[in-house]
Amino acid sequence: MTFRTALALLLAVTACGGRSQPSQNPFPAIPITVESLQADSIAQLLIKRAVAADAQLQNPDSAYADDAEVIANGVLRVDAPRLAGVAAGGAIQLGSTRFSVTGSYVWGTVEYRWVPSALPARMVAGWATIVIARLKDGNWRILHVHSSTPSVADTTGS
Repeated sequence: MTFRTALALLLAVTACGGRSQPSQNPFPAIPITVESLQADSIAQLLIKRAVAADAQLQNPDSAYADDAEVIANGVLRVDAPRLAGVAAGGAIQLGSTRFSVTGSYVWGTVEYRWVPSALPARMVAGWATIVIARLKDGNWRILHVHSSTPSVADTTGS
């Protein structure tokens, strides 16, 4: 650092009062632990596995608990695709995700889009609420998924 640069920096700090004020952020810091990072990573992996299987119309048994409950637009689903609005031929894109972790449970929401591979099908946006747990055998599995898509009014007039 040159003398001029150091002098300019010193004058700038002095002109600003020389001390910074403590942050007045009303929101507490988010506690980050190894366990929460691990659970969040596991949740991301399970969701990606489930979504990839849905896009290929396969049943991702290893992502779900044996007695998992999956509801799509109010209908119980047992076979792929399990997310609302997903159909054969297309891709699923994940949007924003938000998870919370407590002990052996992870829950949160996922925004997704199903993009058809051909016309005249339309892209469908959806939201899913997901509950994941570490089972007694130590493996993480999806326990519950509830997904929905916005209803679209019939514009064809029929």
